[in-house]
Amino acid sequence: MKFFWVNLGATFNEVNQGGFLWAPLYSTIERKDGSLRPRTNRHWDVVDEVHTGDIIFCVKDKQITRVAEAQANAYNAERPSTRGFHQWNKEGRRVDVTLRSTVRPVNRDEIAKEFLSRFNEHCDPAVFTQHGTINEIYMSHIGPDAGLYLLEKAGLISAFVDRIVDVDSTRKISKTTREAIILARVGQGEYRTNLMNRWNCRCALTGLQNPDLLVASHIVPWSMSDNDERLDTDNGLLLATHIDRLFDRGLISFCEQGRLLISDQLGPHAQQVFGLAHYQKLAHVSRGTLQYLARHRTRFKFDR
Repeated sequence: MKFFWVNLGATFNEVNQGGFLWAPLYSTIERKDGSLRPRTNRHWDVVDEVHTGDIIFCVKDKQITRVAEAQANAYNAERPSTRGFHQWNKEGRRVDVTLRSTVRPVNRDEIAKEFLSRFNEHCDPAVFTQHGTINEIYMSHIGPDAGLYLLEKAGLISAFVDRIVDVDSTRKISKTTREAIILARVGQGEYRTNLMNRWNCRCALTGLQNPDLLVASHIVPWSMSDNDERLDTDNGLLLATHIDRLFDRGLISFCEQGRLLISDQLGPHAQQVFGLAHYQKLAHVSRGTLQYLARHRTRFKFDR
């Protein structure tokens, strides 16, 4: 299952009522000598990558209010009669979809800053401009972590999480294991119990002991892990809530010796407010955890 973003203007009603998305293969551009030449666009070509079961976030008026699910692979189809822009080629690609309303609308301004910092560079093409506005594109292929982030924001994660678990499985998994994997996404269940035991109910960095303020955090995010990694205690750190937030955003990481690394994006004042000067390294680091920490450092470019 892959995730996509589509910008819908006047075509929103067409999608909502007709249950399909469509993009041209190319448009026609007139040269200076009067001759015509075709022009393709990457954000139209992305439509051809949509397959059965893929999820598409539909954006209109700077909000996601519908989430579409592809009912079949994209296929070639002529321009719908409702499209009046005749510079577009009649040949195009169509995806038949079913639509689901979001539990709550996802507003552009609510997500722009976080999406830019965490996901935008991995989208093809980029969804946001560097100024936090939405790029003038039709469709973008976004990563699995961005897809799960948007499903969370839309209040729809529970509607798809079973499928995500099953799709990522290379073997049949029991009902109990599936439930454990789903609970691990929110740092609960067996996953949390194992991390509490490993870290003696203390934050791995600060030593904080209050269970209500401790998060069972994944080093490699749940959305970017396979089912084994989602339950792997080595892929976890028990962290105080504020430390977890910094770690999740890539504002801090840890080197091979478990020593604290601080991103240049976290200024001196913020470091002082969080009291990071008081904490030097993790209490201990297993050999398995080192491999996950290396992936975290790579993801957030600490190794440059």
